[in-house]
Amino acid sequence: VSRISRGKIELRRTQVSVTGLMDAAVETSRPLIEGREHRLEVVPPDPSVQLEVDGARIAQVLTNLLNNAATYTPPGGEIRLSASVEPGEVRIAVRDNGIGLEPEQLRRVFEMFTQVRPSPAGGGLGIGLSLAARLAEMHGGRIEARSEGAGRGAEFILVLPRQATSPAAVGEGESTPEERVL
Repeated sequence: VSRISRGKIELRRTQVSVTGLMDAAVETSRPLIEGREHRLEVVPPDPSVQLEVDGARIAQVLTNLLNNAATYTPPGGEIRLSASVEPGEVRIAVRDNGIGLEPEQLRRVFEMFTQVRPSPAGGGLGIGLSLAARLAEMHGGRIEARSEGAGRGAEFILVLPRQATSPAAVGEGESTPEERVL
């Protein structure tokens, strides 16, 4: 947290496949997802879709989003990790059918040390989403949060620019995904 807030994190950007990023995050999150008996559906983009990012950091962001989905979804729930390619950006979404968020919680969810609702599986420190959002911003991207309310699940979308941008910048072809159920 301290290193990010002081600008001491150096990104090591390389060309990385979006599918590879998704696979790395799934592999890291798999024990938690399986331990809570969730069904995980993965819908990657075309394997040729690549981004110039720090692969370890973006995989860390996706792992955080998957772990949150697994934690805030009651056992036996459903989680969907998908990616879409839009003009100028790639959108990687984690959707669950968990406890959801109220509109006022959506505004606070990225604040440091904030847990908007205790998790059924125990909680963390309330820094994961804040760190994930900051790492996305360092890549010129952002994370969007959506929910239709309590008990209606949530969706977090990592939006990254197709072309590398400076760390200060904030980001705003079609693909045919293969579906995989894990």
